Amino acid sequence: MIAVEKGLVTLDENVREIVPELEDLELLVGFEEGGTPRKPILKKVTAPISLRQLLSHQSGFAYDQLSPDLQEWSKYNKRTEWTMSGTMGGYTHPLIFEPGAGWVYGCGMDWAGRVIEMVSKQSLESFMQIHIFNPLGMDSTTFHPENMPTYALRQQTLAFRDRATGELVPGKNPWASTARDCCGGVGLYSTAEDYAKLLASLLNPDSSILSEESIKEMFTGQLENEKNFNEIIHGKSRAHLGQTWPLGAEGTFGLGGSITLEDFEGRRAKGSMNWSGMPGLHAWVDRETGVAGLLTTQVLPPGDSMVTVCLLELERALYKIF
Repeated sequence: MIAVEKGLVTLDENVREIVPELEDLELLVGFEEGGTPRKPILKKVTAPISLRQLLSHQSGFAYDQLSPDLQEWSKYNKRTEWTMSGTMGGYTHPLIFEPGAGWVYGCGMDWAGRVIEMVSKQSLESFMQIHIFNPLGMDSTTFHPENMPTYALRQQTLAFRDRATGELVPGKNPWASTARDCCGGVGLYSTAEDYAKLLASLLNPDSSILSEESIKEMFTGQLENEKNFNEIIHGKSRAHLGQTWPLGAEGTFGLGGSITLEDFEGRRAKGSMNWSGMPGLHAWVDRETGVAGLLTTQVLPPGDSMVTVCLLELERALYKIF
């Protein structure tokens, strides 16, 4: 949105003409019968992709590790790179639907980062340092913790929940070495204090890095049809993507996060935006009430039930004050 305000790109122009890696996209239509893995059926994508679609997960890009079809495509092609490789090859794979034809959680946000690199003619790290981290005083946020000598000593240990015993088992972060100055979020290291500064800037336009108009656009639903989104967050992906929402609560997706279409009793108000990170990271911004909240853990697998309970108790306790 900063790049949009600066006139570097618009929300609706075709970014396939900006990013060379997006020029020759294919759509995964299906698979031929027989064989293990099956031979993929592909067709060339001719439709444009907009920044708006990338930011609202409507581009057709899914996360490969969350899509059985992309996993089979990868096996057929003997592909060894994947999203968490932190490489361009890890993000380069077929779409699972035509741009604008559905909703699926995927690496569109990361491709939006690549758009910023192309239009600004600088690395994503540099652009974000100049326009986000430095103005907000986010001194501990970077794609390159190796350049901060004390960072390793401050890094939270990742833990895995043993599903048989329920106990937490300390373990090495499998993505600790994937910080890359490209393609968005893989390897972005930050602190709770820094992230809270970003959330606060979305609550208070007077101290924000964005105009009120841009913030309102971010918090506006971008989906023409919310059916796919609601089916996913209340269906097979609820444990990962919708675990903090009351069952059946209707929502939509804005530019960067999901948006509630109704009040959550004792919690956030209608129109609030939230999203979560894989190892038990949760954030929400409620501009109606003037409240933002953040819970940071490092617990896998995603959607840990005890982390969810902790988030709900935190949120209810906070709203008793307001």
